[in-house]
Amino acid sequence: MPKRTICIQNAASLSIKNDALAICQRGELRGLVPLEDIWVLIIETHQAQITTAALSKLVDSGIGVMLCGDDHMPNGLLLPLGAHSRHAAIVDDQLAISKPLQKRLWQRIVQAKISNQAAVMDLLGLDGMAVRAMAKDVLSGDASNREPVAASVYFKKVLPEGNRRNGPFTAALDYGYTVLRAGIGRTAIGGGWLVSRGIHHSNNLNAFNLVDDLIEPFRPVVDLLVIQSGLGGEMTSETKRELAAIFEYLVRIPLGDVPLQVAMENELETLKVAVSAADASLLQLPVVIPLQRAGLE
Repeated sequence: MPKRTICIQNAASLSIKNDALAICQRGELRGLVPLEDIWVLIIETHQAQITTAALSKLVDSGIGVMLCGDDHMPNGLLLPLGAHSRHAAIVDDQLAISKPLQKRLWQRIVQAKISNQAAVMDLLGLDGMAVRAMAKDVLSGDASNREPVAASVYFKKVLPEGNRRNGPFTAALDYGYTVLRAGIGRTAIGGGWLVSRGIHHSNNLNAFNLVDDLIEPFRPVVDLLVIQSGLGGEMTSETKRELAAIFEYLVRIPLGDVPLQVAMENELETLKVAVSAADASLLQLPVVIPLQRAGLE
């Protein structure tokens, strides 16, 4: 079973008791969640109280903590530092990745993203053939920029109203992508990766370039959830809870149909193998399937 994403939306006092997150409201204990069961903690309300000791315990337990701004949208992320032994083991190989290997890895990531966008179109009853064909045309390093071209065609087809940047689905998509980013960041840092060093993204002002590379094939899962579930319009508490559960949805990897959490861990593990062997074909990326949450029929 996947770990849980905990979303705090109302006034509460948060603390750690016996290796569990204690959630108290109005002086009464409302919930006690074992730390080993938590993937990400989202603190949406500004009326929540938590000590630095509790925050330290959360990150020591490998839990990502996401904070939200006045608009209740995520604006900050606290992530655990990778264990020193893991960090030392992978960073030398990461820093030594050749330009040709970087370009081949990015080619595979873009191909997977575009193929998943085409799969979303198919699942929505649309014709994904034109978008799927673009995946086959992706060159090493995506030199011909198939990614933005495919995205433009894709969003024009799948969004019932508006566009990606300005429409009724924009807020839900942004929220879902940010939650995904927290999960990938948690996994990458926990695995010892230097997340500021990307495969394709290389913005000196971005501390999560690698995360922004690896998130791409997972984005279409958020798209499918948002559009198929009709999560456009006002961002309600229920909408955010649905999006916070994104890690529980299944995708397909060579191992089988697994929750996003497992697929993210598999992506990082196989990236390590691909980097060590200098063989981009060893990187395993998720495939979109019909929406289904782990453990549910």
